[in-house]
Amino acid sequence: MLALNLLVVSEYKTPVLTYHDIIETRDAKSVWFDCTRQEFEDQIQWLKNKKAVFISLDQLVSALEAKSKLPKNAICITFADNYQGFYKFAWPILKRERIPVAQFVHTDFIGNLTGRPKMTWKQLKELQSSGLVTIGSQTLSHPPDLTRLSNAAIQKEFKDSKLRLEKFLGTNIQYLAYPNGKYNRRVSLLAKESGYRAAFTEQLLPAESHPNLWEIPRYVHTKYELAWLKCR
Repeated sequence: MLALNLLVVSEYKTPVLTYHDIIETRDAKSVWFDCTRQEFEDQIQWLKNKKAVFISLDQLVSALEAKSKLPKNAICITFADNYQGFYKFAWPILKRERIPVAQFVHTDFIGNLTGRPKMTWKQLKELQSSGLVTIGSQTLSHPPDLTRLSNAAIQKEFKDSKLRLEKFLGTNIQYLAYPNGKYNRRVSLLAKESGYRAAFTEQLLPAESHPNLWEIPRYVHTKYELAWLKCR
């Protein structure tokens, strides 16, 4: 198994946010990770008022690799689970504001209409071709806890989802998000071994506090104000 090349970083400053579903209005079926269209619009405006500079995953990871520097007030936005709510409610806002984002996809459910509908391959291709959306893997089946799986099962989740996305989208898939943020050192080693440039957790810490590029923290979107203040 490959070594992770642990990093020690002394200056913590860049928040990475992760959103899940974007909904029109909150109701009895809503859950903690839901964000309404208006809430999302308001949060983007709040960040703009704070002079946030929205960066892509490529910009973030390049800086973490010490290949480039980030602008002052940099922030990175990601989404999980490939929900249609992203396409319907968040994407028009992001496109209007020209904000780069990442969308992490569990490939077994692309186009699935059961429960919360998921985006289709056609929509994912459209998003990717915009130049604003980076598509990443969130495994094949979104296991509730990767740490409970065997090495072989984890590698299948990581490698097969990466290959499937690359086949249909025609691009190199470099980034992975751990479902539910569940991981350990064994899982992150396997992410590196599976060919990912970087992988993301859901720890409430700035990106630079990562011990390596396969354990990069993200704040859940409900903590966006805390994330911003902690990184100033």
